[in-house]
Amino acid sequence: MEHEHIIEGNIVTPTGIIEHGVVVVRGGKIVDIDQLPRSLKARVVEDEAVEWVLPGMIDTHSDAIETEMQPRPGSLFPIEVSFHELERKLAAQGITTIYHALSMHADQSSSWARRNDTVKRLILDIRKLSRQHSLIRHRLHLRFEITNLTAVPYVEELLGSESIEQVSFMDHSPGQGQFRSLEHQKKLIMSKLALSEEQADDVLAKRMGQPKVNIEELARLAAVAKNHGIPLASHDDDSIEKLDLMRNWNVAISEFPVELGVAIEAKQRGLAVVMGAPNVVLGKSHSNNVSALEAISHGAVDILCSDYYPPSMLQAVFCLYRSGISMVDAVNLVSLNSAKALRINDSLGSIEIGKTADLLKIREYRQTPAIQEVYVEGNLVCQMSYRKLAMGTIGK
Repeated sequence: MEHEHIIEGNIVTPTGIIEHGVVVVRGGKIVDIDQLPRSLKARVVEDEAVEWVLPGMIDTHSDAIETEMQPRPGSLFPIEVSFHELERKLAAQGITTIYHALSMHADQSSSWARRNDTVKRLILDIRKLSRQHSLIRHRLHLRFEITNLTAVPYVEELLGSESIEQVSFMDHSPGQGQFRSLEHQKKLIMSKLALSEEQADDVLAKRMGQPKVNIEELARLAAVAKNHGIPLASHDDDSIEKLDLMRNWNVAISEFPVELGVAIEAKQRGLAVVMGAPNVVLGKSHSNNVSALEAISHGAVDILCSDYYPPSMLQAVFCLYRSGISMVDAVNLVSLNSAKALRINDSLGSIEIGKTADLLKIREYRQTPAIQEVYVEGNLVCQMSYRKLAMGTIGK
């Protein structure tokens, strides 16, 4: 007989909330969703906490694996160690499906993790590790920097072999996208590379003179992605003209549009618009671009991703909920909408009968969400029990 789980709480479905509900899980699938019997509804949760049941979160764009491998410039940890340590963190943060965003930046990139050969090897290693034993579901998102001329054959090979599940075209050249402000980029270079202003000016000049992969070659790679059913994303859209170009390539996702008007236009054109969850939590963009909260208020955001800070996903959901946005809409930004854009919504992304049981049990206490249980395919992969400390005992 298949093992059965019964998970109780306020259940967030794609269209509403079932208060005092139960989700029944059997064989890794959701087999029933119902309300608790009336006799049990009167139970009071300790400490006036609210218990929620959410779908597991789907992170479409996360750079976390790079930081996990190389937390300091001179420290490089093996992928086998980094992979398992990172997924423990992600499970505890409610992320049940992760799209590792690996950046193919340049053959001679100062970052070891962003060199062509390294990225290809990491993709193969992550695929292998995820098939052996893992807590959560791992997918690959290849970020292709279009100034990386030598990467074209790598990208074509990875697309053709279906070794990745998402690809994005990026251009971080000075003067466009998130780096429209040369002054802002110069300060970033000075801070990150510990350079003088004069040295940073030299770096900017070199970057501005970099050649780029031609339009015809990019169109060909876009066609390969389409033929293999791999969603293609644009990155840092900063103009309507760029959206026009993306439309010619069947781009489905607009990541981090830098202006409100561009985000609204991308949404109207049917693109899935992605913004960073850290932007929501912090209330602003770290690159001085459009505020995610402002874009959400205009209905111009479909998806929130962790970008560079995985804990922000769950925090953003409750931040939006506290600001007056419905819990359903907030949750869909990190689950169902992501699944739709990445074409996995037939089995993932929401609490519905017949779907895979990726579920989160969350206790909200004094407006602070705390993960209690995390299920992936019906398996309990993470459980946390918080101690209750009496007043006066803290710190002893």
